[in-house]
This record gives sequence, C-alpha cells and structure tokens, in this order.
Amino acid sequence: MGLFDKIQGAAQQYADQQQTDSTAALASAFPPGTTIPRTDLVGLSPRYRQATVAAYIATVGLAPEDVYAVIPEVSNDVTVSFQFVYRDRPEYEAGRQGWVAGGS
Repeated sequence: MGLFDKIQGAAQQYADQQQTDSTAALASAFPPGTTIPRTDLVGLSPRYRQATVAAYIATVGLAPEDVYAVIPEVSNDVTVSFQFVYRDRPEYEAGRQGWVAGGS
C-alpha cells in the first residue's frame, strides 16, 4: 500500500466519522422518530472521475425516489467531492461497503 492509498484511507475514515457525528447531532435536534436523511460525502473517484456520481448511485443501488440531492463540493473551481443526501434503506449498506471495498 502506497503513501497515497494510506492518505486516502485516512481521509475516508475521517469523513466517515464526521458523517456519524453530524447525523447524530442533526437527529438530536428533531423529535424522536423523525427520519433524518443520510448524507454521504464522496470524494471524486480517481477510477471514475466525471462519472463518480453515476458510479456511486449504481454501486450503492440508490433508487431515484430516495435521492433528495447530489451537491458538488468545489475547491478552486474544481469539483473535489459530492454530497449525496438520500433516504437510507438497509439494502444500501451492502452497496456502500462495496464502494469502499472497490477502492472507488
């Protein structure tokens, strides 16, 4: 495993922890039982590049009716990541794991 792979892995772990923390904070602001959309921050894939959005949706298996938004994150006029906001379902977990395992 090269240095870049280690850095990319550490960045993904950090993003995952931020996701968990922000979802918990958001959920605590609403009444119990309120469904909170899931938000995934996905970096621009070196494997898929401009097709990152389509590849993520296909890999996770997101149904169109569950996707609320896909928001590009831009730095210096270049898209560096995408924020996916969607209604989570148990069947999406395997797809998210597949995305991570595939090194996307």
